[in-house]
Amino acid sequence: MRATLVSLFLITSFVISAQQSDVLSVAAMEKDFDLLRQSLEEVHGGMYRFADKPKTDARFNSQRQRITSIKSRREFTQLVAEVLADSRDGHMRLIMDEQTLSDFGKARLFPFSVLIENNRMVIRYNETKNDSSIAPGYEIVKINGQKANDLLKKMYAKLPGDGYIETGKKKRLEQSFGSFYWLLVDTAAQFNLTIKDLNGKVMNTRMAGIADSLRQENRKSNRVNAALLASIKSLSGPTEIISVHFPQPGIAYVRVRGFQGDRFYNEIDSVFNTIQEKKTRSLLLDLRGNGGGVDMYGAFLVSQFVNKPFRYFDRIHLRSINPSFTRFKEQYLQELRDGTVADPSGGFLATTKLHPGVSEQQPGAHPFTGKIFVLTDGGTFSTAADVSALLRQLTNAVFIGEETGGGFEGNTSGSSAEVLLPGSKLKVRIQLYDYWNAVKVKERGRGTLPDHVVPVRVVDQLKGIDKALVLGFELAGKE
Repeated sequence: MRATLVSLFLITSFVISAQQSDVLSVAAMEKDFDLLRQSLEEVHGGMYRFADKPKTDARFNSQRQRITSIKSRREFTQLVAEVLADSRDGHMRLIMDEQTLSDFGKARLFPFSVLIENNRMVIRYNETKNDSSIAPGYEIVKINGQKANDLLKKMYAKLPGDGYIETGKKKRLEQSFGSFYWLLVDTAAQFNLTIKDLNGKVMNTRMAGIADSLRQENRKSNRVNAALLASIKSLSGPTEIISVHFPQPGIAYVRVRGFQGDRFYNEIDSVFNTIQEKKTRSLLLDLRGNGGGVDMYGAFLVSQFVNKPFRYFDRIHLRSINPSFTRFKEQYLQELRDGTVADPSGGFLATTKLHPGVSEQQPGAHPFTGKIFVLTDGGTFSTAADVSALLRQLTNAVFIGEETGGGFEGNTSGSSAEVLLPGSKLKVRIQLYDYWNAVKVKERGRGTLPDHVVPVRVVDQLKGIDKALVLGFELAGKE
């Protein structure tokens, strides 16, 4: 159970660690809040990326004033989550406590997984043991008297995400809606639901919650999910991190699921060598669900689409290289000292010694210069979002799907410092590196926007249709 929950919250930007009591004094909460604020101000690379210091100070002051009305440790945890979400840093990590872990293990959670379609909450899987009255594709109108759209707004406000992007938060909710509902909204074990079926008929029902440990088992065994499970399996495609196939003469489909693995460079070289040999004229690059990975792997992928040197990162800024609230190993501290220079405006700038991404990058050995189509969604994050941004900047790529979950202009990540809040025993991992992509930004705080918006819908998945991919092949075939 512990391993399952840790894995779950790692995916959704929450991790579980250690804590004791259910009650915190106002003094303890204020002390924790002040330490968190001080730590963010000291080291968070993107602290003032989206709001200047006066506006940020005003927000902190307003949030601190709410502490006197907080009645439980749980409410304080929700306040901390909101503080972190307000940083607009999708890499922010809140590490929770043993008591929360224990409570979660005993909890009965919302018994459906969902897909969020234009602020509509649609059932993807019925994860009850054997109920067949509610099927994939049905819309959730209300949960325990609260409208679905209101619930989404409430939860988005407490979830980390880059800038003003909602697709990334949407994706995180889809991955573990029941857990977030329990943590951020309500610990109810029974759910009064207003549901709309595929024909628009509205019904009211009451469902008992389920243990998180039974979710996957119930999903597979409940026959109401059988058709969707079969369709999803057929739509998933190759499981390798990097794959390529040629669905039509002259068209290549390349899927990159993550920027990881010891053989990444060799595999990419092999893929693009084959693409050249096949005399490919159009290429579909699928970055959907790619949560990122090694920075320089991203730069290397971009190099396969350009035939001249280019800049990948414009700069990387650090507010601090020696946080007061944690202790880095001396070797790492020395690397930071040797690999940075003072920024005249404050803080430090990374040099090529610390990060080669700030240097000029060279084109690939077999660069593809034909027509490019890129598939993205809210799960296209971090390094994958950087790649999307640079392809938008450097090529004439056509983007299909959803806005990337990661920022177009860059993000705050790279390295982190951990602060322990002594009263609540919450921990926060604060990102140090403020990355700025070498792009021209038209709209701050957004991801790479698609040229063709193609939302994912359960009704399409039930039919075995990947509409974004279908459109990509259709457009590629016209070139």
